[in-house]
Amino acid sequence: MLQIGNGDPDVRYFPGRVGTSDVAHNGEGKSSNNQGSPIKTTYPKSVRVMSNLGRLTVGSLIGGVLVAILLLPYAAAAGLGATQVAQAVEGTDTVNMNLPAPERTVIQDKNGKPFAYLYDQNRTWVPFGDISQYLKDSIVSIEDRRFFDHFGVDWRGTARAALGQVAGKSSAGGGSTITQQYVKNYLYLIAAKTDADKAQAIESTPIRKLKEARIAINLEATVNSKNKILESYLNTVAFAPSVYGAEAASQYFFGKSAKNLELGEAAMLAGMVNNPNRYNPFNPDRIDDVMSRRDKVLNALVRDKKYSQATIAPLLGSKLPINQTDIPNGCISADTNSTLGTQGIGYFCQYVLNYLTSLPDKPFTEEQLKTGGYTITTTLDPDVMTKALTSVNTNAGDVAGAASRIADVLAIVEPGTTNTTRGRPVLALAVNRPYGLKEGQTVQKLATTFVPLGAGSTFKIFTAAAAMNNGVGTADVIDSPPVYTSPLAKNKEFKNAGEFPATMPLEQALATSPNTAFVSLEDQVGLAAVADMAVAMGLRGYSLDAGQVEPGFADLAGSYRDQITQQAIASFTLGVTPVSPLDLASVGATIASNGMWCPPTPVGSITDRNDAPVDWSTIPCEQVVPKELAQTLALAMEGDIAADGSQGYTGTAHASFEAGGWNMNNTVAGKTGTTQEYKSSAFLGFTPAYSGASLVWDFEPSPQPICQDPLSTCTFDEITAGSKKGMSGGSVPAKTWVDAMAPLYKDRAKEFFGAATAQYKNGLTKKVPDLLGKSTDDARAELVTQGYINDPTSVIDVFSDAPVGQVVDYHPRESAVQGAIVTLIVSKGKAATG
Repeated sequence: MLQIGNGDPDVRYFPGRVGTSDVAHNGEGKSSNNQGSPIKTTYPKSVRVMSNLGRLTVGSLIGGVLVAILLLPYAAAAGLGATQVAQAVEGTDTVNMNLPAPERTVIQDKNGKPFAYLYDQNRTWVPFGDISQYLKDSIVSIEDRRFFDHFGVDWRGTARAALGQVAGKSSAGGGSTITQQYVKNYLYLIAAKTDADKAQAIESTPIRKLKEARIAINLEATVNSKNKILESYLNTVAFAPSVYGAEAASQYFFGKSAKNLELGEAAMLAGMVNNPNRYNPFNPDRIDDVMSRRDKVLNALVRDKKYSQATIAPLLGSKLPINQTDIPNGCISADTNSTLGTQGIGYFCQYVLNYLTSLPDKPFTEEQLKTGGYTITTTLDPDVMTKALTSVNTNAGDVAGAASRIADVLAIVEPGTTNTTRGRPVLALAVNRPYGLKEGQTVQKLATTFVPLGAGSTFKIFTAAAAMNNGVGTADVIDSPPVYTSPLAKNKEFKNAGEFPATMPLEQALATSPNTAFVSLEDQVGLAAVADMAVAMGLRGYSLDAGQVEPGFADLAGSYRDQITQQAIASFTLGVTPVSPLDLASVGATIASNGMWCPPTPVGSITDRNDAPVDWSTIPCEQVVPKELAQTLALAMEGDIAADGSQGYTGTAHASFEAGGWNMNNTVAGKTGTTQEYKSSAFLGFTPAYSGASLVWDFEPSPQPICQDPLSTCTFDEITAGSKKGMSGGSVPAKTWVDAMAPLYKDRAKEFFGAATAQYKNGLTKKVPDLLGKSTDDARAELVTQGYINDPTSVIDVFSDAPVGQVVDYHPRESAVQGAIVTLIVSKGKAATG
């Protein structure tokens, strides 16, 4: 028999949704119809009284013998004998009619509003009771008026069609019942997996018709429900290109659900299944054909005594009530049709797809997402997204003019230490560049991929956190020399951008951002510790193969994190390496969440076509730094926004916060960053409720410096000459963050970070001994005695008037924790002259 179930009484015999129900018939075989006159649905007496076993037996006999006998004239006309007819129907018993129909997947925001759809076939399966009775009546009258009176094959119609074709009369029709049509559509649209399968399913041959008839008979004998067959047919057939089933068709042509169709609308749809291209009401050349076909359906309803002439008379010849409502397919179409703006949603949509197809265990396939009928509720917050989009477009919106090479990206995630089972919710991914394939658009994953130019001094956060984890307090005084040379880059001098005190507390260094202070601090705690802290706090992309982060490292083994130390990137703390805006936003969320890192996620929940929850694998959250360290660091980072006051300095982001109307009573922490030659800049800001990273850079090949007021690309010579001002992290990136966040905090109650603790504020440092004038050996011995570290790699030889081997400088000069690396600057004598 047909394999259409596994014997379970709850098995779904058709490729729809579990729980679809039949309309109950009364004792006279009539269905209740509150939309018109009763529809006669009387089954043949044998069908109504026969057991399932009896129906299967009769179905098999009919399928094996009667089909062959009755179609012999048709077969003879095609040159087929009885043996060939028998062979044609052989094997149809094992056709699996229980495969799920492809259904479109819906992607919606956190409030349940759809913003994207994915499909191979635009279809939403609805139960029998959710399809207008008008449409059921219309399709039966025009396609198979004896539908409720046959076993799956209308022998009168089939014989008439067969004899007509033998006589060469093309007008005789195909004689296919609704059941046969369903079988044909099922085999073509659902069962076929290859082009060859599709071609075989619709080939115009007697063999195909014979197989189709046999399957139809067995289907009706097995299922024992005409309503199930009609439901499956109406959910399967095509009404227009890429529009399948009554629900999708109703939405596409009329902007309403199938259950709400009016009589004239239903008649139009019923008339279309015969030839969707010919009866396309959106083709001006086909309007007359569509109206004529619709009227034919209406007259058929009167003929079959389903509705009166008086009911249909006002509809005959009337204007078609069409209202085209396209369902966008894919992320590019979603972006174009978004109600949240002309761009932005496409980037988030693509992130959702990348996330689901890259899960650590059993990822979804693209085919599953396009055919599975899932409802994916994302973490996208429409209010946050709208404000973020407005901000990036306000601050860098001239994408067709001066800002044509500039990307302004703002990624926002939600911190928190509760409800993190699925990860850290991503609330918004806003980009100023239109998403798409047309000129001036891009499909680069600007919000989630690696910005090649880096995020500048925002990376000083990792050095500070690593130092605090090693015993340095935020109130501890650290060195900030005007020039500094690292043992990792002995031929390079690091300088500050501006004048700074020679020493300052770590919290002041975070707010004012002297470069030398953090390169020196990085040397003290070790580059490996800083790189590990960056990965732990949120830059998880650095765990990927090096070539995936930076193409120039493609031939190198190991992760990108490994290459940071192997390549001895002393400027790592200055943010010169690629970084993802989303990863950077996760760093702020880790600090705001008391040191707990959670994987960012764009998905809140998933249900399948039957509304059953779908589980998926996730990476667990981790406590990556002590809670007390994170709280103390957050409070120290408030200084980057603060004005000059009792602290004696002004943070690098303060001006933008003031210009953006930020209420300075609100709790916020942050860090700005600017890369060399102003080719990119960034701002990472976070509150107890939001963490956002704004990166602005030239995303085109051969990037150029970026200038501000107005925002545009420029040359470095123009900046150094003073004719233009280079863009810093405290300008456009910080302003982008403020313009998005300030409206969200307009009426929000004040929130606070946790309190600082003495251990991480005051630290465990002590004064470094005076080493000036000592020999290298004596200085190293003194360091070991005091609990510090110095090895040959931490010695830098310089030309000096001092005797060879004498210490002329050392770093840190002020204080350091025990176990810190102290770098010795040693004389190698006078430089040769002449």
